[in-house]
Amino acid sequence: MVRKELRELLRDKISLITVLLVPLSMMLVFGYGLKLEIKHVPVGVLDFDKSYLSREIVSKLTSNSEYFLVRSYFSSIEEADRAISSGKVRGVLVFPFNFEGDFKEGNGKFQFLIDGTFPYRAEVIKSYVNGFISRENLLLAEERGFALPVKVKTRYWFNESLNQDYVVAVGTLAVVLAIAPAVFSALLIVKEKESGSIYNVYVSSIGKSEYLLGKLLSGFTVSLFNLFILLGILVFLFKVPVKGSFIILIFVSVLFILVSTSFGLLISAFFSSQAAAFIGTVVLTVVPSILYTGYITPVSSMDKGALLTAHLIPTFYYMRLLKSIVFKAAPLSLLISDTLTLIVFFLLLFSLNHMLFKKREK
Repeated sequence: MVRKELRELLRDKISLITVLLVPLSMMLVFGYGLKLEIKHVPVGVLDFDKSYLSREIVSKLTSNSEYFLVRSYFSSIEEADRAISSGKVRGVLVFPFNFEGDFKEGNGKFQFLIDGTFPYRAEVIKSYVNGFISRENLLLAEERGFALPVKVKTRYWFNESLNQDYVVAVGTLAVVLAIAPAVFSALLIVKEKESGSIYNVYVSSIGKSEYLLGKLLSGFTVSLFNLFILLGILVFLFKVPVKGSFIILIFVSVLFILVSTSFGLLISAFFSSQAAAFIGTVVLTVVPSILYTGYITPVSSMDKGALLTAHLIPTFYYMRLLKSIVFKAAPLSLLISDTLTLIVFFLLLFSLNHMLFKKREK
């Protein structure tokens, strides 16, 4: 069965290219295209005070162009409003008249207008400015001899540089391995239904378990080849430092491929055309894998309904395993629970395949 499927795949050049290029392109597109960090924010300045202090604040805030870039200086609030409305800038620093004088009296205030079209981006921009102001206030307090009763020294563990590209690349690996093997395996049985060659299986001597295992191993073999390509991209192209064991990483990835392939075979039991199977598999893998696995937002921040949904999706457990191995070098004892859960998913899905697939039509 495995040899037959692989020979058919090698003969069908379009399918071969699709099977190999789709996971690769997804890894590259998502890895490079999905940016969760907010950087190079274009801002404008509306300075009614035109003092040394207002210029100093603008200079310090934009000294690191990685976060803020001054695009325009405005002379009226109407100009600033048009610039935000048109998307030319995402925020405007507004310094009122007598800002420096109020500052010397201990009551210096300025305004920062932020484009709230995208709430997440607006909150991140706000946090950048608040962090800058808090740091400047601490420096001023120390210069004036005020003792600070509490100081916080922050240290980041695991992803010490807070490199969001690493997190996106690792998450993309989980999403790709959830989608590609499922889609490929979903078409293995459906194409025989569509062409009518499934009747050869019905009347042949091959057993139901042998047939399903053959399809499973066919999808697994192709996906295993893709896995090593994707891991190479993760390490050498995205330069993600893998702190944990590569052997454990490959083991849990192989296990997850089996789960994903079994899910694809299960989908094929409900469809009779390749188009329907393809669309159904994409919908049932892409949306859950992106929304409910911690790929974009932390699962812990979801409501109870979404949290329950996340725990019903195998990709959620594989995502946790990936991050624990790659970033935390977690010992095997901390990985057993999620690994056993993936094993249970595989046994359950393959058992359902065995129950639903009928050797002969009634």
